[in-house]
Amino acid sequence: MRNKNILIISPEKWNWQYVSKHHYAIELVKRGNRVFFLDPPNNDLNDIKIEKTQFENLYNIQAPVVKKGIRFYPKFLRVLFYKNWLKKLETRINKRIDIIWLFENSRFYDLKFAESRLKIYHQVDLNQDFHIKEAASSADICFCTTDFIREKIKKHNEKVFKIHHGYSPKKVDNNLDKTFLENIDNYFKNKINAVYIGNMEIKYLDKYLLMSIVDKFPNIMFHFVGNFSDENELYLHTKNRDNVKWWGMVKNKYIDYFLSKADVCLLTYKSEEFKEQLASPHKVMEYLASGKVIVATYTDEYKDKPELLEMVEHPREYVKKFDEVINNLDIYNSEEKKRARIKFATEHTYEKQVEKIIKKLEENGLKI
Repeated sequence: MRNKNILIISPEKWNWQYVSKHHYAIELVKRGNRVFFLDPPNNDLNDIKIEKTQFENLYNIQAPVVKKGIRFYPKFLRVLFYKNWLKKLETRINKRIDIIWLFENSRFYDLKFAESRLKIYHQVDLNQDFHIKEAASSADICFCTTDFIREKIKKHNEKVFKIHHGYSPKKVDNNLDKTFLENIDNYFKNKINAVYIGNMEIKYLDKYLLMSIVDKFPNIMFHFVGNFSDENELYLHTKNRDNVKWWGMVKNKYIDYFLSKADVCLLTYKSEEFKEQLASPHKVMEYLASGKVIVATYTDEYKDKPELLEMVEHPREYVKKFDEVINNLDIYNSEEKKRARIKFATEHTYEKQVEKIIKKLEENGLKI
């Protein structure tokens, strides 16, 4: 897959906080393609806006909705509107799009508008649950990240293949703020350090479980790295604790430094209530790449990989597992166990995930 013009349709904007769609875009341009990354609708605009990104041959596309209330239109009209929009984009970029890579199913979900172009439907999150049937059935091939998503898609397209979440190795950044690094170092001194990285406001987070381990382990320093509000229940419960540090949202370039300092990585979700949605959290790959032990609530995609996560079946078992791990860190963070975790992450870099996808395209006779 080289020298192709690829339109990625994303439910997330192109910004500094990269998730899977951004990483796939970057890997595709590294292979010699031109990628046009379409943001969610921006109705402050009147027309298509095209901007360069910091990556050569990777362009950010912003545009208003194609047509207000388009989902209520008859299918043939909906397809016609999207077809005309695509032609307009191609005129603006002076290139024909070769591949439509759809990462969502709330818009452009009837891929028939792409006609003879290669049509890929790629669902990485189960909460994308709008028009799965139409997106999957109109695609030439589908990819997903979990068994649960695969079973949903398989009803509508037999050509569906699971590609695990990827890992993006970070380049060494010599411009990190030394004062900030020293501040991190100071908070990581003298105690065993447990780190949670991620949005502290998401509904899937088991805040009560985190409260429980903070309360029961005053000798452990807990670091919460990610967005939170002053009304957050966990924050209000722990903000004055000597064994808790709230870091807020930090730039991605500092994440590896936090993880390098950690003794334990925390994965604490409402696994019984949202079992399918939490089958494969993306943050696990960054945790694994650090090599550090991960104490996790149930995470379905790792149920057959006990060497990677110290996972409990039920949240009520979490405190006991956490206690066991922190009292045996020499075992759980042994060089052998660290190597196994790092090996898994490096076997699933986005570069390798793209290669796996290309292989599946070729095996299914799809011209690239």
